[in-house]
Amino acid sequence: MEKLIFISPYIFCAVVVQQHYWTEKRKKGEIRKLQLESIYAMVTYILGLGPVIMMPIVLFILAMIFRQPIGKSIRSAVIVGVAFIGINAVLGAVFGVLGPAVGAFVSRTGVTLKGLDVGWPLTSAITWAVPTAALILPIGFVVNVVLLVAGLTKTFDADIWNYWHWAFTAVMVEMATGSMWIGLIAGIIAEVGILFLGDWTAPLSHTYFKVPGCSQPHTETVNWAPVAMALEKVFRKIPGLSKSRTSPDVIRDKVGFMGEPVMIGVYVGIFLGVLAWLPPMEIVKLAFYMGALLLLEGRMIGILMEGLMPLADGIRDYFAKSKTFKGRELFIGIDAGPIGLSDPSSIAVGLILIPLYIGLALVPGNLILPAGDLSIVPIFGMWSCAAAGGDILRGILGGAVSAVLVMYITNAFAAPLTAAAAVAKFAIPAGILWVSSLDAGGHIFPWIVMTIFMSAGTGNMSSLMIAVVAGVLYVGCYFFAKEMPEKVAKELRK
Repeated sequence: MEKLIFISPYIFCAVVVQQHYWTEKRKKGEIRKLQLESIYAMVTYILGLGPVIMMPIVLFILAMIFRQPIGKSIRSAVIVGVAFIGINAVLGAVFGVLGPAVGAFVSRTGVTLKGLDVGWPLTSAITWAVPTAALILPIGFVVNVVLLVAGLTKTFDADIWNYWHWAFTAVMVEMATGSMWIGLIAGIIAEVGILFLGDWTAPLSHTYFKVPGCSQPHTETVNWAPVAMALEKVFRKIPGLSKSRTSPDVIRDKVGFMGEPVMIGVYVGIFLGVLAWLPPMEIVKLAFYMGALLLLEGRMIGILMEGLMPLADGIRDYFAKSKTFKGRELFIGIDAGPIGLSDPSSIAVGLILIPLYIGLALVPGNLILPAGDLSIVPIFGMWSCAAAGGDILRGILGGAVSAVLVMYITNAFAAPLTAAAAVAKFAIPAGILWVSSLDAGGHIFPWIVMTIFMSAGTGNMSSLMIAVVAGVLYVGCYFFAKEMPEKVAKELRK
């Protein structure tokens, strides 16, 4: 008893210290949670502004950093904002007609599956349901600046809205492994890879897509470039195919006005309308809207360039005069979506391939019925068209290979996205067991990164081996076709 009385004050002190320790730990945990929630709220607000507001602000800040005249900077920022309003207006009007037509075509096929492509809102909703995603915006921005200063990239990615693709990578890995840090590492790896591909494909951005001074580090488009370039290199070795001349420019030279981009849009609209068995006047309506897409979207890209070029030229001059950056190039990273949807070859190839996507849904083992993202299929094949110099025939062949891979990855994402959708409280349509999206299926490079981390974390060795083999083949495509962007760009300059 005396010993108990003697040590009781020490026991009391130990209990008090322990309670204080856990109280402080809980406080730190609550503070960390509040910090994450604050960052999440701030990032959500910024992204909620959309590219119409965000891109001009980012470009104006960039212009000020590189000491451009304030008047020129304000004018350029305003014109960029106006261009995005025009781009969104055209896409909104056209997709309002194209979407129902694609839906009618899918219904006419009679294909029914228990899995559904519910569109890119699924991946976006899952991404922003996890507060950690908000960290990618500031971290991604800092990583980009560090790489730029270190000379490891030429791209300053001003398209902050599309940082969410890297956040998607981070969130999916975090959900699978339970580790925020592993998720962030995966997201940063995805960012570095996409910035690298943006630099690599910049020559074609300048010559084929006609956006000089810019690159397109847009994940679900540029990550197909290694595959597209490798396929084009193979196509050029095939007799007959190598001499294919079916680009819009060649067609226009042969048939005049009937081969202009606006008419190619009309033909594609008629083709899709007939496939969907639309009434005659609805086919005519769709044809006019598709023609409008190719004509007006190209004009809007011209306005966008009017805003971007003065800034790009001014920043290039700053680099030329700087002792630190002398001789260095700087590309402004922009969203590739509007660029691809203004390219006649990409539009023609993408919409012609829609029946293939539906056909692939009939392949045994397929879970997902393509639907929600069929309207954006043209962006998956835009680098096949660029690699082919706009040749529609070779673009279709390259796009067909991409279609098979997009559908495979869309199916691979079905289980994790369905589980994540439940966590994010995403409304799954009645009668549907699996949800995914072609947008997710377009993330071939992030899918490789995600699968390696997720499989290693869960011990799924078969998935890990598939991802490793896919990664080796993907990197092999790059090295096999390493010279292609510059080679094709030189051909186009002639």
